[in-house]
Amino acid sequence: MEEASYVRLGYIDPKATVFLLRVAFAFLAAAALFSLVATLVYVNAANSAATYVAALSTIINAVAAWHYNEIVKVRLGKPISIESEWMVDVLRHSDWAVTMPLLILKLYALINNPEHDLILGTVDASALCACIMILLGAYSRLGLDELANYEGLSRFGFLVGIASYAGSVALLVLLLIDLVNAYSGVENTTLVFAFFLVWPCYALVAFTAVWFRQGVSDSIYPKYIALAKDLCFAALDVFSKAVFAWHTCSAAFGVQVLGS
Repeated sequence: MEEASYVRLGYIDPKATVFLLRVAFAFLAAAALFSLVATLVYVNAANSAATYVAALSTIINAVAAWHYNEIVKVRLGKPISIESEWMVDVLRHSDWAVTMPLLILKLYALINNPEHDLILGTVDASALCACIMILLGAYSRLGLDELANYEGLSRFGFLVGIASYAGSVALLVLLLIDLVNAYSGVENTTLVFAFFLVWPCYALVAFTAVWFRQGVSDSIYPKYIALAKDLCFAALDVFSKAVFAWHTCSAAFGVQVLGS
């Protein structure tokens, strides 16, 4: 029974997630436009602190929306393969390498307290570490193909791949500890915790893909892994970027969204 179910996965349309990817693009693009209008409202009100947060929201969502538009093009133009998934994950990691540091800056700007005692030293250092975190994960995914062919890797290459993943997770933990400590002393931020405590789910999806690729031929990319990643990463990006933008920018119009 299990074998038959697994075989039926082969009949899934490789373009099954295009609709979901387009929905994610629409959410992110809409959030970028909403944040842009909020930015203009704050500029008119001469509120520089709120303008900065809204401008960051605009950039974050615009960058993410552009990347999702490019991912849709790959999905429509190419069948699922090692090459197409490499292209999709290049787009994902280039998106995160830009937006993760900006999310760090946005989160600390909401607190607006530069006196926080951070493990990573300063907010600027935290943003830099966020970028390094993504690049370490990108090396193992893009440079070593998710360690799928670990038997074909040199022992040094395999260890470097594991160390890159471990280093990425270590930086994520440090970033989260700093953010939790910083937000623990701020009132009315319960929901904000969700927008960064969801980040470990990205690592969970990535490690699950690595796990399921073990024992699979390194000449193919399993369709079910590719489509599951589309679904999971799209949901995470919409929540941590678009929904977060609506939460932080709605105050510009005198409206509370999700307790903003």
